[in-house]
Amino acid sequence: MQFPRYLAMLVDAERALSDAYRDVSAAHAGVADASLTCRTFAAQALERAIDLARIGDERYPADGDDLDDLRAPALGGTRSGPLGLVRDLQELAQLCAFVQTSWQLAGQAASGLRDHDLIALAAHGDEQSGTELAWIHTKLKNEAAQALLVAE
Repeated sequence: MQFPRYLAMLVDAERALSDAYRDVSAAHAGVADASLTCRTFAAQALERAIDLARIGDERYPADGDDLDDLRAPALGGTRSGPLGLVRDLQELAQLCAFVQTSWQLAGQAASGLRDHDLIALAAHGDEQSGTELAWIHTKLKNEAAQALLVAE
């Protein structure tokens, strides 16, 4: 069964997303709403990772297989300025979309296993990451004109 390996990958992806949110928050501390929101999202992603790791370790322990071929796309580092914020948000969107679709797939598998706790956690993860992704898209739209049309 590949499910334990997939759950371990999702835990890793949530941790990577949490780290990416923290990095973007720090890099764009001067953009108050982005910095604060990214810090909030970092805490949420870490909490989801912890909750999933607990269930995974209890019910679906991974056998220690390497996850390199399953890794989520990583944030390529942060940038500065308005255009840097746009690029950082684009990369956050990629990672967040990966996390959201991974929650959806984990939820499907949990349904097949009739694991009600994991079904609920997957629904929560899907909903939260969907909300995060919607915020990222809205923030991108708000920042795009300024970043792309105004000279620095």
